[in-house]
Amino acid sequence: MSLPTPNLDDRRFQDLVDEAKRMIPRYCPQWTDHNVSDPGVTLIELFAWMVETMIYRLNRVPEKSYITFMDLMGVQLQPPAASRTKLTFWLAAPTNDAVTVPVGTEVATVQTASEAAVSFSTDADLVIRPAKLVACLTSPDEQLFEDQFWKLSVPNQSFVAFSHQPQPGNAFYLGYEQDHSNHILSLWIDCTIEGIGVDPTNPPLSWEVWSNDGWTEAEIDRDENGQRNDETGGLNKKGRVVLHLPPGMTPTEIGGKRGYWLRCRHTPPKPGQPTYSASPMIYTIESGSVGGMMTATHARTIVGEMLGRSDGMPGQGFHLEATPVLPRQIHETVEVQEEDGTWWQWEERTDFAVSMPQDKHYVLDSVSGEIRLGPFMREPDGTGRQYGAVPARGNMIRFSRYRSGGGSHGNVDTGKLTVLKNAVPYVDKVTNRQPAIGGRDAESLERAKLRAPQLLRTRDRAVTAEDFEYLAKQASSSVARARCLQPRAVGMSNTPPPGIIQMLLVPDLSSAEGRILPEHLRLTQEAIQEVQQYLDERRMLTTIIKIGQPDYIWVSVDARLKARHDSDPEVVRRDAMTKLYRFLNPVVGGTERNGWPFGRDLYISEVYAVLQSVPGVEYIEHVKLWLEDKQEPQERISLPPNGLIASAEHRIAVV
Repeated sequence: MSLPTPNLDDRRFQDLVDEAKRMIPRYCPQWTDHNVSDPGVTLIELFAWMVETMIYRLNRVPEKSYITFMDLMGVQLQPPAASRTKLTFWLAAPTNDAVTVPVGTEVATVQTASEAAVSFSTDADLVIRPAKLVACLTSPDEQLFEDQFWKLSVPNQSFVAFSHQPQPGNAFYLGYEQDHSNHILSLWIDCTIEGIGVDPTNPPLSWEVWSNDGWTEAEIDRDENGQRNDETGGLNKKGRVVLHLPPGMTPTEIGGKRGYWLRCRHTPPKPGQPTYSASPMIYTIESGSVGGMMTATHARTIVGEMLGRSDGMPGQGFHLEATPVLPRQIHETVEVQEEDGTWWQWEERTDFAVSMPQDKHYVLDSVSGEIRLGPFMREPDGTGRQYGAVPARGNMIRFSRYRSGGGSHGNVDTGKLTVLKNAVPYVDKVTNRQPAIGGRDAESLERAKLRAPQLLRTRDRAVTAEDFEYLAKQASSSVARARCLQPRAVGMSNTPPPGIIQMLLVPDLSSAEGRILPEHLRLTQEAIQEVQQYLDERRMLTTIIKIGQPDYIWVSVDARLKARHDSDPEVVRRDAMTKLYRFLNPVVGGTERNGWPFGRDLYISEVYAVLQSVPGVEYIEHVKLWLEDKQEPQERISLPPNGLIASAEHRIAVV
């Protein structure tokens, strides 16, 4: 429990008025009219109001001392954080030449009468390369491969996509000449109606690419209504399949052919999912790159801003025009022009504590945009010391490049970023298929006061598990939850060995309501590197930190409910789905609504309780819990220490 803040004087306005009236008979006995209409009472009330104001300021002395202590500790208000998302650029048509979307390309929301446009800029160049197919193989088991490439260019030649009796694990492989990471690939497939028996809207197929992490799933494009952009209906008829390929594709050799590989694999059917009774026959496959994806940040970029000339004095200050300033990237720094005309880059530091007189250091306040050069300080023995170098008098100073932006208003929803502010040849349209997340306003003083005790406890060092979890969330605004798995007894499963600190991170989501897809819970490489670097600077030398994500256990609920006679069954079904998606949620789920607890089992009785709390439900006929890799319903979902519950697609029937 925190210490109570003392009130040096707890008197209020009415207390002061009453006290003054009680003293009237003693000091002024001839004054007998004490009503509020008396002018003297009016003066008493005036002075009481003035005294109350002084008492209020007096009572703020402890708070001022608290803030001064925070300042001595080096507590600074945290700057705003910029939200990030992935932008999808669509070409007007496939081309035979590479199309480049340059770094800094700005995309914004639509400006309305009540809301200003929110702009994002791309983080790097996006090069959309033409898709050249150089190999086609089939395999029943990932061991034996048969070359089918020659058949694609010969009329009336075809091959079976899977075995004649399709089995899970059968696949056909497409090899490409160039890397198509983060590309949108359009496949025109001419196939016959042979792959009978499957549901065209939900075939047991998985499109995957070979990447740094092995075979990684590629996502099938979906339209505005959520329908899959697969005109073939699971290879049942000729048509187009549009795929969003993940990052990290790497070349490898498969079946004696080297290239960048995409495969279509027959997967084990899920409960209730029909499978193939015969293999599809494929005649032709034509590939084309129709777009690409690139990360973008809620920011605008300022290049080469001139700050002024040096006056040759220590402790000079300059201000950047655009604030707040986002965390600096490589080559975003102060530059000073030397006498020979060359620009020398200076290094940003948090303070000048260890800066020597020749060190080209500066500090930057990200909130105000103030830049400070090294001061000259008088030492206790009377001598002086220069902390950091001072540019020669008359030297020009500029900031090479910086980004300004951030704030919670940058957490825009899916499909809102559609205005391309920079014309890019061949690009037809742009959108964000995922919500922008990670935006955070600048820290208020009240929030900093709440953070100070935790900072004092950790001393900016990671020793205990709680320290690691707290600092991991401080390292990146894109981290919503952090879990530190501690070494346990030797031989225990799912725990790191001694000396290894395993951090499990859950990304922040702009909207945790509704269904969360697996790609929404994937950590970005930038977030992993950011947290890794932050913790490495604060860990003990004898520990090794490994950062990953939880083992998400995807649970599907199958339930049948009876609605009351005065309730709309569709409304009841919708409310039940909403409650389930919220309860079985890694970010806002659980009974405390702060995320499903790590390693905590799920019991079917808890699901009954959630559904029974839905308004309009009379009773529950049945509830079944399904795991994606299990063919039988479960009464209890057991989780390992690194496990976390997440909602798969629920099926609710209301009668």
